[in-house]
Amino acid sequence: MRAARERPLIAFFEYADVFEDFYPHYGVNQLDFATRWADTGNHAWASLLQREIGDVLWYEFSLYPQVGEIRHQVTGCRVKFLLSSWLHRRLWKIFYGPRYSWSWRFAYPAYAAIASYAALFSLYFFRALRQDRPDYFFIQDYASGRFDILLMVARLLKIPMVAYHSGSRPEKYVGGFLKRWSIRRAHRLIASNRAEIEMLARRYQVPERNLSLILTPIDTDAFKPVDRTAACRAAGLDPARRYLIYVGRLDDRIKRVSALIRSFAKAVVDQPDYRLLIVGAGADRAKLEELAKEAAPDQTAFLGWIKGAAALAPLYNAADCLVLPSLSEGFPTVIGEAMACGTPVLASSVGGVSELVEEGRTGWLVAPGDEQELGAALHHVMTSPEVVSAMRPQARSMAEKRVSPVVVAAALKNCLVKNESHGSKVR
Repeated sequence: MRAARERPLIAFFEYADVFEDFYPHYGVNQLDFATRWADTGNHAWASLLQREIGDVLWYEFSLYPQVGEIRHQVTGCRVKFLLSSWLHRRLWKIFYGPRYSWSWRFAYPAYAAIASYAALFSLYFFRALRQDRPDYFFIQDYASGRFDILLMVARLLKIPMVAYHSGSRPEKYVGGFLKRWSIRRAHRLIASNRAEIEMLARRYQVPERNLSLILTPIDTDAFKPVDRTAACRAAGLDPARRYLIYVGRLDDRIKRVSALIRSFAKAVVDQPDYRLLIVGAGADRAKLEELAKEAAPDQTAFLGWIKGAAALAPLYNAADCLVLPSLSEGFPTVIGEAMACGTPVLASSVGGVSELVEEGRTGWLVAPGDEQELGAALHHVMTSPEVVSAMRPQARSMAEKRVSPVVVAAALKNCLVKNESHGSKVR
């Protein structure tokens, strides 16, 4: 039996199989990740869970763990690096190691499926579970192979498991044949929008009692409205100019930043005071910078990866609008951050975007992939300053009602209620 605890221990798992799959691409090393770096929606969830509900232990798998267990300075949770399984490491080296491995991309779906299941079959992981004896599993998304493995482990250990949606779609689920069994057996699934809840209930027969609609928490004290002139000065921007802003990964296949640049270049012709600020990093940055030089060379600025509310909040406050033309999303954290600052949002109507962005009230919605509609919407924003100004208090109000920590924490506490067979509930 588990020893009595003052606070429940929550084992936290993200989507990526291993650290090396994601973070090194953004210049993040293991020590920074374990102690200071906190720039994803996962960190927002972990921080809120740690502060309001229980003690969070973030299990991070790696091909080459360089740190053990460390207390994260920002979220307050503990981060524990674990060696992934031997099979996973062998597969990773075979697929990525050879000089010409890029030519094997046709085999990626098969590799990704096997790797997603294999990473957790680590003796180090099972030893850690036996030592730590968590009370809950909390996992990013239910689309991966690790979701299926963790569910089986959770049921074996009689530990409730909660998973939150972060943008996956059924046609992209890993191990789709197993999902028919596994998805409906999780203790609770947190969806990012109403359509996702309806899909889970209809397609996977998930009981209504196991479904919740909760959006990623945003620190509404750190992200808040401030005087625009002061915000511009804090961000190093000219208050006499107007700004649109994009914040996110520079992954053009999903985020469609190229479409934003092309649409902005057309719309800005008769609005020369506007500038497009692009905040983010990713493999497509060089290509997008070349496009911007051709389309709008003097009116587009790439600011790189910017982290933390102290640096981001002035940029949001300086902007008339956040623009996010993605082809797919779960619930983008940047939308909550911008609206907490009172900044309206122009975005594709995908995932949980419409949960905060109400057409004509807190922003504007366009069809994903429709560049012409995006351009028309940008032109409307740039030529309607009085409309933008009137939306700002409504955007802030929406953020306070839907993504403030107190609201999300209350909803999460209702999720982390154990069934009778699991004992008591979170206090």
